[in-house]
Amino acid sequence: MDKVKILVACHKPAKVYQDDVYTPIQVGKALHPDLDLGYITDATGDNISSKNGNYSELTAQYWAWKNLKDVEYIGLCHYRRYFKHLVTFENIDTILGNHADVIQVERLEESIDLATRLMLWTSREDYYIFLMCLRKVHPEDFSKALEYLGGNMFSPFNMFIMKKNLFDEFAKWQFEIFSEMEKYVRLSSYSRQKRLYGYLSEPLLSIYAYIHNLRVQYDKQSDWPNERSWQDYSLKDRINIFKTSLSFRLYHGFRRHSAPAPEDFAFDAVRAGMKNDGIVIK
Repeated sequence: MDKVKILVACHKPAKVYQDDVYTPIQVGKALHPDLDLGYITDATGDNISSKNGNYSELTAQYWAWKNLKDVEYIGLCHYRRYFKHLVTFENIDTILGNHADVIQVERLEESIDLATRLMLWTSREDYYIFLMCLRKVHPEDFSKALEYLGGNMFSPFNMFIMKKNLFDEFAKWQFEIFSEMEKYVRLSSYSRQKRLYGYLSEPLLSIYAYIHNLRVQYDKQSDWPNERSWQDYSLKDRINIFKTSLSFRLYHGFRRHSAPAPEDFAFDAVRAGMKNDGIVIK
């Protein structure tokens, strides 16, 4: 049995950290059969690789849940986002051990509550279906989930490290919600909004930890293991970094006295998605 395996989700050629613990996995392989990054893929065994456009890095989560068996700890990060501290076979017991159940990225404190954030990234219809399906498949967890969704803090990026048996329980809980949602959701034809389950999943592990009183240990997020994270910069530099971030631009784009103009930064993500869809308005 492997002590720990951290999957690094990749969808295009890029510089990727890898060793005996960090294992790159190509996501969405079923959608891009001609693209071969040279890694294991999410299109083997029991998988939902063909749903990567809707589920984003969750196709790697699903693959790990269904196909990784002989591993004690499991984790997930991204080719451009890692936990700051390098995880090894030797230090994983010290990092988690008996004093924590899960490692997540340090929480973000939003200017809006999580419910509003999810509706902003998806739609009110999608969010309503999410709530109804959550209540349907996990009625005992619904009130606690609403409590958390009314707050404004969560750990982003779907990054985690935890015992594999605990992850399996969370994955089952999570994908039961999404499986039920698929019966009702009408997916958008826009590529950005197609990532519905990727958006909705981002606070789900935080919600699950809250419901089940899991002990969470937080680590900073970095572009590369053992390198500086944005929290390590001076306050002045952090403010400048934050002012270029999507969260800042979205908040100030939609929370002003006047509506944002079509060319404003509030629509950066929309324009990027439309470009991907081949939509050009002249």
